Amino acid sequence: MPVKHDQNFLIGQKYLQEVDLPPVQKIKLTAKSSYRQRVIRKVWNSYGGLLEKLSLRLKIDPAVAVAVFCVETKGKGFASDGRMIIRFESHIFYRYWGRFHPVSFSDHFRFDQRKPWRGHKFRKSKESKWEAFHQKGQPGEWEAFKFARTKHQGFAMYSISMGMPQIMGFNYQKIGYRSAKKMFDSFSRSQRSQIIGLFDFIQKATSGMDQALHKRDFYLFAKLYNGTGKAKVYADRIKSYHDLFQKLIQTKNY
Repeated sequence: MPVKHDQNFLIGQKYLQEVDLPPVQKIKLTAKSSYRQRVIRKVWNSYGGLLEKLSLRLKIDPAVAVAVFCVETKGKGFASDGRMIIRFESHIFYRYWGRFHPVSFSDHFRFDQRKPWRGHKFRKSKESKWEAFHQKGQPGEWEAFKFARTKHQGFAMYSISMGMPQIMGFNYQKIGYRSAKKMFDSFSRSQRSQIIGLFDFIQKATSGMDQALHKRDFYLFAKLYNGTGKAKVYADRIKSYHDLFQKLIQTKNY
């Protein structure tokens, strides 16, 4: 049975589910092309068809959509074993579940109290050795996440960032899903859902992100999307990719 979505969201637009992911015209580069040019080629040649339609919907230039995608995503949504790329955040799991179950949480999870995004460690039992699971790559992320699901499935899904755009599960309503589980299932099925999720987040999650991109105000967008700490860094990266893409199109690298 098809999943129903709010029509106010991009994920609820049927035509976006049917458009081809690749574009009609693909970018061709030489062997001497720069790293960023190669990233642009990979993104555009893989997803340009969908990115064009999303650009029209958000009333932004395709160069803007490509640049944001290049900077703000992992570039791929699935690991070599076929599972969706995730990152389990111990401090988020504490926020939703651990603070109500402090003993059980402290038996299995740790994070730095002063800088909660750091010092994440996990162990399955009190007899096990603490491990910095982020350093183990996707196997480590999934191990911690699967264990957290035994404590509370819903809050475990709140506590992971998902797929290419690495959107946190607790943002499910902001991108048109009825639960974190439905977001998880959708993102686990297709890169298309992940890409659409990024642009639903841009147009719905924080007021002004889509307008900032419409005006090519990359600093404002980066401040809203990434926070003020590294806004200039991200803004400069987005502008660099934007300018490179425009140059490739203008020089007819098709």
